[in-house]
Amino acid sequence: MAPRRNRGGFRGTAGHGSAGTYEVGYCRPPRETQFQPGNRANPRGRPRGVKNTVTMAREALERAVLVTHKGAERKMTVRELAHRKLADKAAMGDQKALAFLLTLAGEYQAPDSSAADAISPETDLEIINDFLNRHKADRSDDP
Repeated sequence: MAPRRNRGGFRGTAGHGSAGTYEVGYCRPPRETQFQPGNRANPRGRPRGVKNTVTMAREALERAVLVTHKGAERKMTVRELAHRKLADKAAMGDQKALAFLLTLAGEYQAPDSSAADAISPETDLEIINDFLNRHKADRSDDP
């Protein structure tokens, strides 16, 4: 099998540091002609005015659409329509939609861990004992 050729990569560290030992060859042009002044590697580049994903998403949300609401046609943005649909789902009892809508409105706060700390072990024991007493009472009623 023939030895593999190094296509443009450095051959070890020899010739890497100084320009005098640079080996000119395949994919290795002379240093003095390697980069021409004013010649860019990507001459066309990204065209001006190209929109990124965030800009396109914002424009899509602000697009006006014609909607029939309560028998009347009305123009709404996609954002308003999405909020209305989310509110309708929340009104129908969808808990995830309600939580998301409240989060969007800034009125929802996730439960604190401090609320769980408010219950002491003594309170836990009282609850368990109360349950066991009621459960024993229910069993004693059965013949």
